[in-house]
Amino acid sequence: MGMCSSRPTRVPLLTKRHRQLRLQRARKHREWTMDEWKRVAWSDESRFLIHHVDGRVRVSRLPREHLLPSCTAGHTQAGGGGIMLWGTFSWAALGPVVVVEQTMKAANYLNVIADQLHSYMAFVFPTGNGIFQQDNAPCHKARIVLEWFEEHTDEFHLMSWPPN
Repeated sequence: MGMCSSRPTRVPLLTKRHRQLRLQRARKHREWTMDEWKRVAWSDESRFLIHHVDGRVRVSRLPREHLLPSCTAGHTQAGGGGIMLWGTFSWAALGPVVVVEQTMKAANYLNVIADQLHSYMAFVFPTGNGIFQQDNAPCHKARIVLEWFEEHTDEFHLMSWPPN
């Protein structure tokens, strides 16, 4: 329809070291069989906003409209509310979806994995051969979280994830 985005696309900066680590991880897992990948459970959390209350203004406009007052700074949108969800899944089963009441900090994340992930992994991988994959969000890398995973290595393993 000829519309332009109001914001530039942002891409995380990948350093040479980041690219090396990504390639290293890909090479490590390229020979994995389907059965090996079936042992992995994945998770992530996302915030869903209502009425764009994240402080950023978004507008849709035609290229020649970029300087119209309705498409420039000062244009605000009212509204409110949002929800943060954490969820997990694997080949075998969908896991729980949890409403996170607060900002996802290390202590909150530890509660989620202790209360939700632990029982999910025990149910889906009862022999202790499961692998859990999370990204490198700061709360995932916190010392108390990594210590919790260390304490549960006999029940499932934590798969490493390269930065960025």
